[in-house]
Amino acid sequence: MPIGVDDFKAVHERNLYYIDKSMLIKDILDDGAEVNLIARPRRFGKTLNLSMLRYFFEKTEENHRELFQSLEIWKQGERYRREQGKYPVIALTMKSLKMTTWPNNYSRLCTLLATEIERHAYLYENNNLSTNDKYVINRILDRTADESEYGGSLELLSRLLHAYHGEKVIILVDEYDTLLNEAYIHGFYDEAVTFLRLLLGEAFKNNIHLRKGVMTGIFRVAKESVFSGLNNLKVSTIIQDDYSEFFGFTEREVQKVLEDFSLISQMAEVTSWYNGYRFGSKHPVTIYNPWSIAQYVEQGDLISYWVNTSDNQIVRQLVTEGSGEVQRLVAELLEQRPIGPIRLDDTIVYREIERSSEAVWSFLLLGGYLKPLQVERRDDGELYGLLDVPNKELYYFYRKMLRTWLSDTTEGQEQQLLEALTSGDISAFQARFRDIVMKTFSYYDVGEDKSESFYHAFVLGMMVHLGESYEVRSNRESGYGRYDVMIIPRDSSRGQKGIIIEFKKADRFEEESLDEAAVSALRQIETKQYEAELRALGIKDIVKLGIAFKGKQVKVQSG
Repeated sequence: MPIGVDDFKAVHERNLYYIDKSMLIKDILDDGAEVNLIARPRRFGKTLNLSMLRYFFEKTEENHRELFQSLEIWKQGERYRREQGKYPVIALTMKSLKMTTWPNNYSRLCTLLATEIERHAYLYENNNLSTNDKYVINRILDRTADESEYGGSLELLSRLLHAYHGEKVIILVDEYDTLLNEAYIHGFYDEAVTFLRLLLGEAFKNNIHLRKGVMTGIFRVAKESVFSGLNNLKVSTIIQDDYSEFFGFTEREVQKVLEDFSLISQMAEVTSWYNGYRFGSKHPVTIYNPWSIAQYVEQGDLISYWVNTSDNQIVRQLVTEGSGEVQRLVAELLEQRPIGPIRLDDTIVYREIERSSEAVWSFLLLGGYLKPLQVERRDDGELYGLLDVPNKELYYFYRKMLRTWLSDTTEGQEQQLLEALTSGDISAFQARFRDIVMKTFSYYDVGEDKSESFYHAFVLGMMVHLGESYEVRSNRESGYGRYDVMIIPRDSSRGQKGIIIEFKKADRFEEESLDEAAVSALRQIETKQYEAELRALGIKDIVKLGIAFKGKQVKVQSG
């Protein structure tokens, strides 16, 4: 398997296993858009596909036809074959722009631009260039150019290539948003956006020397941030149907891989671990994670591979530092329950991610951490969908993340807390719970607008540790209503207790006390007959808890 090999030519020269994605070339040529932005999760074959486009289109002294003669694109007729080796190509990958400061990233990006210009050294080894073009090129190559000169370098190079070859230019930019991701984390977003707007705007906006542009990334960053005024841009994210089968492996392709490596007997397990992605909305395609499939074939272990290829810093930050509602819904996902319908947006505005829960879910969806189940466009034009965890690999990722958040929050006291709860020692449970809240919760966490969600999320997160002995459910119907949390013993014969928890925020307008709110929560458990579900399962020993709160003040009442 070509693990870590992103060069299309190298894959073929080394006779590595390759799944034919060459029909992407046909779709790119048939697409009327001048510039395509294709956004897919990391490690889903974007770099290899752009390398394939470069070897197909680029006019070089070396003939690369043999790389394509056994592939599907070559069977499409002379119309497509004559496009091979026809155009000058500018290829730039930004995947290495992962430094923690703007000066270091800017320096690295300038080096990448200079290297690409140097790759076309034949252009300025002749005497046909103007004095000004020679001056700017020399300044770029010796790293003395200013920001405006580096920002215009792709447009300059495309103009020179067009003049030299008599053909317009193909511009390929890989992982354009890697820099923006780092910029958001490390606090230099404005500088990064300003330069990328200049660089990509000059290359793709009103560039008369451009034949076709293709960019890849994980996200479609808001147009006003980077692509301002770029009216010739067509965007394809995992929500759109375009190019849905070319990034990642389809089910048919995975079956072929497993057959070729004598692993077809493991298809069901492979599906549960690495399947689950759904690209497209009107005509969705089931997609497997290609990185995890390749690693599994090489190593033979059904374990997490993809989630370990990144530090996942933004994802962890959004889930563990977000509102209690975000954490509560993640806990529901761990109960293997879809969440939603949630409004989906394929445009990421980094500055809104922390402020908007909807932006969080769109970020996780587009990044490959969630999948859409049912997607519908409503009368107002907005897209809504149910979201779920794609597979076991992501399930265990969320589970570990929630456990880590809980352990950090409780300073390692969660085990004693759970033992007190499941044994029915409510006095000890309340004492430890109060202690944790006072010592580790902030007033921001339990503010007036989010307190119930935060407490709910905290308790659900704690219950992740009960997974082997208990089933934890939340917001389910039982009796005549929907309880907040129910803890159900997996083996009722062992005499373990069933537990029902209802949360209640003391009404400050009614001047409700904590005691009154806790009693009200218990009364709701009784009147709504939430215990019906446990009784039906044969569980007779039932603990009912009303948890009332007012800011960081907590009251636990049992009944």
